[in-house]
Amino acid sequence: MLTIQEIKNAKAGDMSQTTSMASPKLPWDRVWALLWRSIPEPLTDGRLLLALDNSLNPKTGKKVSACEHSFDHAAKTNQSRYPWAQTLVTLGLLRVIHGRWACLPLACAFYLRAITVEREQRKVGGKAPLFATKFEQAVGRIARVAAVFTETPVLVIADSWFGNNGLWRPLRKALGPRAQLLSRLRVNSVLYDLPPAPTPGVPGRPRKYGARIGTARTRAILPETLVAPYP
Repeated sequence: MLTIQEIKNAKAGDMSQTTSMASPKLPWDRVWALLWRSIPEPLTDGRLLLALDNSLNPKTGKKVSACEHSFDHAAKTNQSRYPWAQTLVTLGLLRVIHGRWACLPLACAFYLRAITVEREQRKVGGKAPLFATKFEQAVGRIARVAAVFTETPVLVIADSWFGNNGLWRPLRKALGPRAQLLSRLRVNSVLYDLPPAPTPGVPGRPRKYGARIGTARTRAILPETLVAPYP
């Protein structure tokens, strides 16, 4: 197993800390696994609670790595809607510390649009990076963390951008039934009742959905007296 001393020995000569942390001599997969295992009491009620989000990190220097002009849906009136920024997909551990919820960053990835990767032919470590969607980057980071905590149920908490099958399907394919997703619903998300039990002797595949309940928007604006509690 990798130790902290091995990490120190992997640093080259008298390089600065920033340069040494970017050194290819460090076995990063083993380093991160070591750091994740060293977290005291990472579980909450027997589950690993992982917060997932994507964010913009505006920059001014034109030679800053992983930057491009990205649309900022949360920009204020005095801010640019297309800032020069890094787009990060970040994964963190949620834990209650001193009576308050806190998020410990575990992993992140820089996202670049496919057109930027193809047009500018950027290289990382002398190699051209392969394009990956934000969903693919997120599932990859979650799977790496989950591999350290084998057999532990994983609950991913995200906003409405990740609350769809773009994340859910590959996540369940990678981790199986131990993966769960908790997110806000998009206002145009359509809700359905559970499908009825299949009728023996009736041809065709069983129904995937039950009766249409409505969208998240229409259900939210209904008077409370008309919203029946779901059993």
